[in-house]
Order: sequence, then structure tokens, then C-alpha cells
Amino acid sequence: MTTYTAASVTDRRSTKVMITAVFTALALATNYALIGIPNIKIMDTLVFLAALFFGLRLGIGVAVSVWLVYGFVNPNGVDTFLMLSFLMVGECFYALAGVALKKSFVIRDVVKGTKEYQRLSIIFGLVGLLSTFAYDALTNFGSWIFRTGSLYQDFVFGNIIGVPFSIAHEASNVIFFATVAPAIIVAATRLGLRTPLDVA
Repeated sequence: MTTYTAASVTDRRSTKVMITAVFTALALATNYALIGIPNIKIMDTLVFLAALFFGLRLGIGVAVSVWLVYGFVNPNGVDTFLMLSFLMVGECFYALAGVALKKSFVIRDVVKGTKEYQRLSIIFGLVGLLSTFAYDALTNFGSWIFRTGSLYQDFVFGNIIGVPFSIAHEASNVIFFATVAPAIIVAATRLGLRTPLDVA
């Protein structure tokens, strides 16, 4: 009789495809549910959590998969291939943030049950703010690229005009990262769910 450890199960290709599909479906479902509220999405938090729990490749897989669907099937309009490439790269920032935080002392303390929830929320909120700021800077630039005489002007104009949307995006992500993300991690730890976090 063959037995599988948790690590070997999550390393299997079929399991990774299933996890990517689940996170992608959750992100798309919440995106469409919030379609009437511009730039307020739980998707970024889900990409972050996917990478935090299961690694960079899976997190990037979720980020790209979501935009391949949402970029083309969107009631607000279809994105160009150029803009879609900026959106995909920007979304990968959340996966990078998840992996970076996974390797930090913060997650090790959560797994051991020694991190206070309030402090955890503050740290996650800051991570959400920084990664969203980077995402907005890149995608605002992408929305204006080649519209002026120089890339520098494209960057400046894109980010000035995008300020209202950026503020809403960054504020909402601070809230989602500070509440949803740590709650899911703490719940998974307390339920004894074995994930790669346990050996982070």
C-alpha cells in the first residue's frame, strides 16, 4: 500500500493544477461580484495567499490565469494585449510579496502560534500597501505608454491621472490584506492543515 505525505501530494502536478484552478475560480467569482466597484477586488489577496501557501510558480500561475480570463471577458471592456501584459506582470507582484513574506520570521511565528493577530494584521496591511503601490505604478504607466513624447512623461501622466483609482485600490487592499489574509492563515494553522507553510 502506497502512502503519501502532505509535501508529496502538494508537489504533484495534478494537485498544483487543481489548486491553481480553485484560486483562479475564487478570484474570478469575487471579481465579477464586485464588478460595479472599480479597483476594489479580493483577487490580489488570493494571488498573495496562493504564493504564500504553495510557492511562487503557483502564485504566478493564478495571477496569469485570472487575467487571461478577466482581461478578455469583462463587462467594463476588453484589454489590449499590451495592457494585459502590464496587468499580468503587475499581478505577479502579489505572488512575489507572498513568497517574500513566507520566508520571513513573521510566518514562522504564526505557524508556531507565537504571533499576535494585531501585529500580524499591521504587517500584512503594509505588505498589501507596498505591493499595490508597485502594481498601480506599473499599470498606470502601461495605460499611458506611447501616448506622449517620452516614456518618462507616460509614467508621470499615467500615475497622476490614475491617482483616484490608485487610492481606492490601495486602501481596499490594505483592508483585505490586514483582515482576510491573516484570518485564513491563522485558521489554517489552528485547523492543523498541513501546507508548505509548516516548513517555511
